[in-house]
Amino acid sequence: MSPRTISESDFLLREKELIELARSLVEKECLTTLTIDKLVAAAPYSKGTIYKHFISKEDLLLAICNTCVEEIQALFVRALQFEGNSRERIIAVMVSYIIWAKLHPSQLFAVLSAHSPSVAACSSDERNATHHECEHKLMSLMNEEIGKAIDSGDFELPQNMCFEQVTFAMWSASWGAMALIMSKGDSVKLEPMILERESFTNARLVLDGFNWRPLSKDWDYSETIKRITHELFQPEIDALEKNGTPFIYI
Repeated sequence: MSPRTISESDFLLREKELIELARSLVEKECLTTLTIDKLVAAAPYSKGTIYKHFISKEDLLLAICNTCVEEIQALFVRALQFEGNSRERIIAVMVSYIIWAKLHPSQLFAVLSAHSPSVAACSSDERNATHHECEHKLMSLMNEEIGKAIDSGDFELPQNMCFEQVTFAMWSASWGAMALIMSKGDSVKLEPMILERESFTNARLVLDGFNWRPLSKDWDYSETIKRITHELFQPEIDALEKNGTPFIYI
């Protein structure tokens, strides 16, 4: 008897189901313990079927990462619809990033781990191509907003700098706060740190440093953050409340 074949659409639906199951395993247990065998044990499919979707544990990890980046991108798109000045829209992007990280704390580190060269080396060419495309779309959104800020007169690109450097400065400041605070464990030094407060402190330092107007001394961005959460992300804010990890307004 010839093996049963399924349509491409059904194959993609099954792959999405497996990725979501793997994501739930990451959140329930630990990223480092995720294996193909654990996915097989939790899934209603054989190991052979699952290997048709993921050629290795690293390929599965990159699939999770790509799905996460697509979710983050969708939040960024929503954030950039905020009706305000260019700096407020950048703040809205940072709000959306914090919300996503608090909703998916373990997967935040899955995204970081997927940048390891060993993950790329052990993943399929197709998965790597998708990863590069996802990250390109994410960076393009930010670069486009920088261009709009320049056109509006809110921002001047510093001499000898490109859009990508500005985007990287904002991303690294935001990511650094998340990674350090959310992985602090029993660190006494980091215990007083609050994710939202430190993230927006970093944002203020970076954006004021770039002279991105209105400067923080001239604008109440705490009110902007409240508007952003209530106008754009109320379902996610409600979900955080339900999870017992509410968004903290500073």
